[in-house]
Amino acid sequence: MNRSSLAAVCAVAALLSSFAAPATADAERQAPLKTVYGWAKRSGDSAMIVTPYRATRTSVGDGPDIAWDLSRKNGRSVRIDYTEGLIFRQVNKKCGRAPAGYPYDTADKNALGAKVCDPIDLYNRLRKGRMPVKVVYDPAGPMAVKVIELVLP
Repeated sequence: MNRSSLAAVCAVAALLSSFAAPATADAERQAPLKTVYGWAKRSGDSAMIVTPYRATRTSVGDGPDIAWDLSRKNGRSVRIDYTEGLIFRQVNKKCGRAPAGYPYDTADKNALGAKVCDPIDLYNRLRKGRMPVKVVYDPAGPMAVKVIELVLP
């Protein structure tokens, strides 16, 4: 092989690699996660339907306590699946139970549930009725990554 053909092969290889680089970069990129606030209800064994509502944090009474206010519907309902890898945080200190008031509830400074529970506890809560939630999910599935119960006034 002479020098001119070797240079031509290198030029073609460089040209082909410049076309292939953007395709691999697009394949490695993931869609950003989305967050929705609203009311969740059960939809089958491992899915929930979240109806989005406009959520704002409000103060409760004269004290420093805050809670979430879900005021009005804000978009179409979204069916979101969840699996064993889900992070679920709820308000009640006993997993799978509804909020019960002062001595039984625990929340962080943002009025979100602080008790870490298993996905089966989310299933049990949704089986009893709807619940106010913040859901972080991957829109490609859509698959829930994190479900956090909201503290209501």
